[in-house]
Amino acid sequence: MAQTQELQIEDLIDLNLLQRIQNTFAEAMGVAAVTVDREGRPVTATSNFCQVCQMIRSTEEGLARCQKCDAEGGRVALEREELYAYKCSGGLLDAAAPIIIDGQFVGSILCGQVIPAGNHEEFIQDILDRNLPLGLPAAEFEEAVRKIEPLPLERFHAAVEMLSITANHVMEKGAANLAQAHLLRETQERAALQAALQEAQLRALKAQINPHFLFNSLTLLGYTALEEGASRTEEIAYNLSDLLRYSLRNMSTQVELGEELERIEQYLAIQKIGFGERLHSLVLLEPELRQVEVPCMILQPLVENAVIHGAEPLTRPVTITVKAYRQANRLVLEVADSGAGMPLELVQAIQSGLFNGNGRSLGLQNVFQRLVNEYGDSVTVGVESAPDQGTRLCLSIALAEPAEPEEVAQEIPSRLAPAHASSVGNQIALGHTTLPVKMPPTLTYRPSQWGEIDLKTAVSAPQQ
Repeated sequence: MAQTQELQIEDLIDLNLLQRIQNTFAEAMGVAAVTVDREGRPVTATSNFCQVCQMIRSTEEGLARCQKCDAEGGRVALEREELYAYKCSGGLLDAAAPIIIDGQFVGSILCGQVIPAGNHEEFIQDILDRNLPLGLPAAEFEEAVRKIEPLPLERFHAAVEMLSITANHVMEKGAANLAQAHLLRETQERAALQAALQEAQLRALKAQINPHFLFNSLTLLGYTALEEGASRTEEIAYNLSDLLRYSLRNMSTQVELGEELERIEQYLAIQKIGFGERLHSLVLLEPELRQVEVPCMILQPLVENAVIHGAEPLTRPVTITVKAYRQANRLVLEVADSGAGMPLELVQAIQSGLFNGNGRSLGLQNVFQRLVNEYGDSVTVGVESAPDQGTRLCLSIALAEPAEPEEVAQEIPSRLAPAHASSVGNQIALGHTTLPVKMPPTLTYRPSQWGEIDLKTAVSAPQQ
């Protein structure tokens, strides 16, 4: 059998983009960070490295030891299939997130260089004992160690949690790039190519979220709330933080409808602060539908359209209503507002599936196309609108038929009808296909007592 080609990080991800993501993460979370290959060799410049680690790596033995430790941290994280927090060979706390693309382990993102609060002096002495034998100047090295500010463990765990989001983002980007490359070579399979390319492009678009903007926005809001003691600013920061974390974690996955509507309520809570008494909302969900799974953030663009185009142009109060209910064997998702209403040409465009690409219809088109890609012909769209009376959008998705008892014993079926390709307004017709690239796993982090790297038992990192 032909061997699978060994993938390299630099062949899959723009290193300049990766460097910006890493720098932003390190700056926002106040930790050091670096991306390494399978052998622990850096593929990016180090970000926010402390003087202690720079001194250790300035020696030949120290550099070799650190790289071996970084490789072993990534290997253990890969073996556990989750982020791994540990005391590194130099005595500081680190964490490793494996980068897995097309089923291959290509390297790791690491963060840390932290001394935990609580047993500060014990950590300092251990760091000195581990590293002074490298031949470092004792007084200068001890001074550098004591300059490291102890970090509360909850802040360290928060940094590692954010590392999981960053690593998932990088893997999604790499997988999207690899998928695009594969698809461009498969020109003979035109029907399969068109559907798969749409999916790859969508994944690439989702991966464009700029972490620098997101992290800086949260930091700014947090500082504002802290300095002003402003409860409204604090509420915005809290709700926005949850929304961003939710979207970054789940954008390429299905989520429970109950959680999706909770995030809609948080989004509307943010908007109400700006609109004041001019904006009211009502979110209704039939309890039996709470655990039905839908694409993440599928309703937020529709609700945002209702706010911007329905409520914002008016000076009178506007009510936005979001409903999820069962109608026969279908799930109905409804977003309605009592606002300005839609132009007739836009209503007709939605009904026909023909969009002109303007700012308002583009958001709607993206939502509808995501649903079509997910569920095919089982999706229908309805719209009603009148000038100065408001708009009502309805998305209807067929619920799956109940499984036979023996089927339940083997697997848990989806409660929505399986996807089969189609499109809004039947403007395109695609055959069902899958991407030629294995989807990366979703990395998680479970805070617990940290481990410790034992370089005496370290083994070579697996190639795939």
